[in-house]
Amino acid sequence: MDLNALREALAGTESSRARGAAVLIPLLAGPDSWEVLLEVRAETLTVQPGEVCLPGGGIEADETPRAAAIRETCEELLVREEQIVLLGELGAQPGPGGRPLHVFVGELRGYDGSFSPSEVERTFTVPLDWLLAHEPAHFEVTMEPRYPDDFPWELVPGGRHYPWRAQKSDVPFYLGTDPVIWGATARVLARFSHVLREHWA
Repeated sequence: MDLNALREALAGTESSRARGAAVLIPLLAGPDSWEVLLEVRAETLTVQPGEVCLPGGGIEADETPRAAAIRETCEELLVREEQIVLLGELGAQPGPGGRPLHVFVGELRGYDGSFSPSEVERTFTVPLDWLLAHEPAHFEVTMEPRYPDDFPWELVPGGRHYPWRAQKSDVPFYLGTDPVIWGATARVLARFSHVLREHWA
C-alpha cells in the first residue's frame, strides 16, 4: 500500500472540535503487508475490561481530537510521539454512549510490542489485506427503555401505554479474528476499509 495514496484517500475529512473520544488506527509495516495494531483492554479497568479496542480515549479540556489520539496512543503503547506519522482522519462517528468518536489513521514506526499493563492486557495485529477482504457480520439489537420509579406518566399522552418507538442498534462483528473484533472498533475498521476500497476500486 502506498502511504501517499492513503493520505489522498483520507484528504478532505476533518473532525470537529466536539468533545468526546479519539482513537488511532495504527498501521505497522509487516513482513508481507500492512497490519493494523489492536489492543485487548486490561481486565482491571472499570470500563469495557477485556474488550478489543484501538488506542485512544477521552478528549481533555482544551485538547484537540488529534492531540488526544496521539497522547492516548503514546500512553497506552509506551511509544514516543515522533513514532506516529499521522496519515489522515475519518472524521467523527457515534461512539459508545452516543459520544462523538474521532478517528485518525497513522503509521506507527519502530514499535517493539510495548504497552502499559495498567491499561492494556496485550496487543495483536490483523493484516490490512484481511480486513479489506472481509465485511463484518451485523446484528440488530433492540434497546428496551427503563423508567425511574418517579417517571411522570401522567404528563405523557396515553400514560404507560404510550407507543414508544423501539431504539435499535446495529452491532458489527468481524467473525474470523481471535480475539473477535466487534462493536465500535469493528465499526471504525469497516468504515476505514470502505474508504480504502472506494478509493482504489
